[in-house]
Amino acid sequence: MAQTPKKSDKREYTLMIVPHDGQKVHSIHIPIILVKYTVGLLCLIIIFMVGSFVEYRHTSNIAGAQRAELESFRQDNGSQSSKIEELAKNAAVLQANMDRLNSLDAEIRLIINNEDVPVTSRAGLVRPSVNYNGQGGPNMEPNLNNITDLVNELQSAVIAREQSLTELKQALLNKHARMAATPSIWPTSGGEVTSRFGWRSGPFGGGSDYHPGIDIANSSGTTIVATADGEVIQSQWSGGYGNMIQIDHGNGITTIYGHNDRILVHVGQKVNKGQEIAYMGSTGYSTGPHVHYEVRVNGTATNPASFLK
Repeated sequence: MAQTPKKSDKREYTLMIVPHDGQKVHSIHIPIILVKYTVGLLCLIIIFMVGSFVEYRHTSNIAGAQRAELESFRQDNGSQSSKIEELAKNAAVLQANMDRLNSLDAEIRLIINNEDVPVTSRAGLVRPSVNYNGQGGPNMEPNLNNITDLVNELQSAVIAREQSLTELKQALLNKHARMAATPSIWPTSGGEVTSRFGWRSGPFGGGSDYHPGIDIANSSGTTIVATADGEVIQSQWSGGYGNMIQIDHGNGITTIYGHNDRILVHVGQKVNKGQEIAYMGSTGYSTGPHVHYEVRVNGTATNPASFLK
């Protein structure tokens, strides 16, 4: 096949087909403009197909990324919902525990104050313990804002509860200290009260006299104990008291233990309730082994029976 240009007013390509067996030669005339248009059209088709393929790949990639992001969002949203629900349950448990602490706080205050009616603690109004079970209200799905508000409330409640319990602790310590420093036990075990507080017949005859304490008799050498916490302010011979111990318990209260055979404590020593301080004897003005026990309030002798259990 040979190609030769043909001279004419319009340019064209001539295609000649030459058979091998000597047959007639055929020629085909193709205008050059048609060739140009055909080539241009083919180029446009190729460009369009390439662009479409690139756009398809780009769109596919974006769609895949969006699908992955949407799936991830769904998973995250589901996980977040589960976490919010779990947080809501935990917050509800904390709230129930705080409510129990509030009730316990009120009960302790009742015990401390020896009151018959409920008190108002820092947690708010606390009502009497009654078996009422009325509950209600609309059901609402928990959300992060609700839980955040509840956590903030619980944090404030914890601070108030800590302060309230600290006050209760101090009140209990103070009450314990008052009880420990208040004469409330017998100065010796066993024995017999041979002389009570107030006017009595004189043990040595000669009419009656005023007895500022009580006498408790027992065998010589019987242990004498402090009836409350305090500090020894006197530990020596004191006239008719014989070997005498005086203990200051604070709040204007002192106790005296007289007629001891032997003293076991010294002035300035701190003693605890129930601690051994002397052995029973019959020193001073005494008709036999016993302890003279005396309680003074602001310097005035008071009937020890009002303190003894």
